[in-house]
Amino acid sequence: MATAPSLTESIAARLRNDILEGTYKAGERLPAERDLASRLGVNRGSVREALKKLEQMGLVVIRRGDGATVRHLHEASIEIVRHLLIVNGVVNRRLLEQVLDAHEMLVAGAAHLAVERGSREDHRRARELLRHLTVPGVSGSERTALFDALVDLITQASGNLVLQLVRNVIRPALAERMALVQQRLAGHSIELAARVSAIDAAIAAGDAAATAAAVRLLVRERREQLLAALDAIEGERGQGAGRDPGAATGSA
Repeated sequence: MATAPSLTESIAARLRNDILEGTYKAGERLPAERDLASRLGVNRGSVREALKKLEQMGLVVIRRGDGATVRHLHEASIEIVRHLLIVNGVVNRRLLEQVLDAHEMLVAGAAHLAVERGSREDHRRARELLRHLTVPGVSGSERTALFDALVDLITQASGNLVLQLVRNVIRPALAERMALVQQRLAGHSIELAARVSAIDAAIAAGDAAATAAAVRLLVRERREQLLAALDAIEGERGQGAGRDPGAATGSA
């Protein structure tokens, strides 16, 4: 059960959103602690701790006697990506595509290392997950869970801690988007069977380069399905909003 955010976390989230939505721009100083505390109806200590959290995210730099100044986004921590994906209830399509680019490179690279460094048990488990992907009648949510488990296994078998940490950031960023389109991805395609067969054969042969190439094709096909499904969902929402001016357009 998720716990309620602390006061400090709530203040940090509010200020973070203000920065990401452009209320406070790069190079601009945030209001003084006292002013923020008065505006938000909280104590200065909570504001101070919230600003430290923003500094840890790389969103602001705090200089003694000069307050907190907003930094350029390219200087921020990668963890803010998931907060940038949805702004005011609207998916940032360009950023989503960039996240998917990073995801493709991460999974393909991890697959290469997993074949080189993973154990026989890792390879066996990966091939078992691949076989389950092509079982007829697999639902969209089940297939998404299988893909997720496969990527987790590949990343862990790579033996690369940095890849695992990046995966920890990208995973929640993509999870919400995938949850929206699970049912639309339920179909079993000839392309999926062919992709899975190629990956399985490459792992069996111990060919790291071929495995990485085949995994990249599968991830890229999955990417196109995701984007097409999201476009369809947004189009349906747009039509619904046209019929009902009060309809919500945010994410489900």
